[in-house]
Amino acid sequence: MAAAGVPHTPAFPELANRPEGTDIRERYAAVAHVLDAARPDVLCVFTSDHINTFFLDNWPNLAVIAADEVSGPLDEVPGVARTRIPVHADLAAHLYETCVRRDFDPALVLDAAVDHSVVVPLHFLNANRPLPIVPIHVNGMIAPLPGPRRCLQLGAAVADGIRTFSPRLRVAVVASGSFSLEVGGPAVHAGATYGVPRPDWAARVLSHLRYGRHAALAAETTPRLLAEAGTVAGELLSWLGMLGAAEGLKLAHLDYREGEGHGFVAWRE
Repeated sequence: MAAAGVPHTPAFPELANRPEGTDIRERYAAVAHVLDAARPDVLCVFTSDHINTFFLDNWPNLAVIAADEVSGPLDEVPGVARTRIPVHADLAAHLYETCVRRDFDPALVLDAAVDHSVVVPLHFLNANRPLPIVPIHVNGMIAPLPGPRRCLQLGAAVADGIRTFSPRLRVAVVASGSFSLEVGGPAVHAGATYGVPRPDWAARVLSHLRYGRHAALAAETTPRLLAEAGTVAGELLSWLGMLGAAEGLKLAHLDYREGEGHGFVAWRE
């Protein structure tokens, strides 16, 4: 088993195709190398929708997509054409049932499309040997957000479901998102498209990840802190879900640079 966490900035695929985007390509490639070495059959993607797959009239805090396939991106991702992505529907349905038996109440989604939060990571991590996925939505945008400790527990339930589904199926878990990021809010400076309101919090998150302090990270993640860290800083909750599923794996790669609101991280057995 392997696990990874990466940002899903929509501009990265197009930027990575330019000469000045070599660095972006290499950062994703280092994470992809860890995943590829584990030879997964399926990628379980913890992600937060941006009011594209779901809308405010029907907004789940947690959801498992068990369709036969999803299409995406729903929104604009320069350099990435809309395509269909296969879903391992049987595994997805089993994970849904496992979570319900563990006292979670996710929505079960049988027909869906996805946005850049799924498509951008797959563009970089699922290109060499395209694999089916299981998308797990963790609300990181619309208050009230799920509790951080509860997200760790959700990941543990998902890990149990993976183990009980089939001992022969190799599943890697992936988290998509940033830790401090402001989009469309007052912390975006004039002329910019995004901001990083709390780079110190992003550095703190990466420190916890470096030393395996996942429970401490969940304990420090408060609604007020997430609000200060940006309009989509709740994407950290997807990482906590992944961390709960990846408990026991060893840190294999960590790439964080001062001032950024995200990181590129991977774990292996």
